[in-house]
Amino acid sequence: MSRRLVLVALFALASCIHVGAWAAPKVLFYQPQRADLAVPDADWPKFFQRIRAMGFDTLAVQWVAYGDAFTGARERSWLANRLREARASGLKLVLGLGADPQFFTRQKAPPEQLGTYFRELAETDRSLARTWLRELGSDAVLAWYLPIEVDDLRWREGDARAVLLEHLRTEVRALQALHRAPVYVSTFFAGHMAPEAYARLLRELDATGVRVWVQDGAGTGRLTHHERALYMAPLQRCKARLAHGVVYELFEQTSGDERFAARPLAADSIREALAQQAPCDGDSVYFEMRYLPGMQRIREADRKAAGFAPEMHNGWADSP
Repeated sequence: MSRRLVLVALFALASCIHVGAWAAPKVLFYQPQRADLAVPDADWPKFFQRIRAMGFDTLAVQWVAYGDAFTGARERSWLANRLREARASGLKLVLGLGADPQFFTRQKAPPEQLGTYFRELAETDRSLARTWLRELGSDAVLAWYLPIEVDDLRWREGDARAVLLEHLRTEVRALQALHRAPVYVSTFFAGHMAPEAYARLLRELDATGVRVWVQDGAGTGRLTHHERALYMAPLQRCKARLAHGVVYELFEQTSGDERFAARPLAADSIREALAQQAPCDGDSVYFEMRYLPGMQRIREADRKAAGFAPEMHNGWADSP
């Protein structure tokens, strides 16, 4: 074989390896809560090893700051140790940045005020990205995640949507200037847009350079199975790809949105949920770590912090 053919073959192999790193990853969300600090440190490596044994290869950390949570030295160090343990178990990291607890209220501001708010968010995200790149090293960050969650109600208005899209373009440029990695955002639907209008929103989000994950809405129960299917159907059009993946919800919401509460799915249901795969070789993403079997200590810490009684097992296997 000639030297040129050898080089071509090596280049093709390298290209396949690069593409393969992003071919249909199995991603699990982890949403850090202050209550999680009450779970013994020794349990976390076991949790991550269990997750890896279930076939997950990537952990998407929903945020590294939620308001002022995890911004102090003690909480940030605790979270950094957990992420190092996740990596040691073989999990890659998608790193979520700053989440504003008031986002869904502040996003209602008039379009002329939204730009100022989004600039604040972007500045926070850049600062957090720098901090965590120093903390973990750039090789630890497979991708970035923006925890703003784009809904189908606020962004129906053209002027407001234009501000959102410009914000996303700004975030992609700024984060990739710090560390060249994909930038993700998620979106959800609740019947406020027609399915085709929602598909157009997805197309516009994709055009900003972000990679979009669509939440399937199964856990929140806002829409029926048939209604959700109408919104998910356009994601099957692989030649005109609208999203990079689907977030499958592993919970059943038991409260209103004002004070979110949920319980894990029953054993049969969670097996069915975990068997789902995103269309068009997209990212298969599952929400969230604490709803998996074997994670009861995390849920119990959450419930204790919220003042709830310990939960019943609800028919699913939860062996340690």
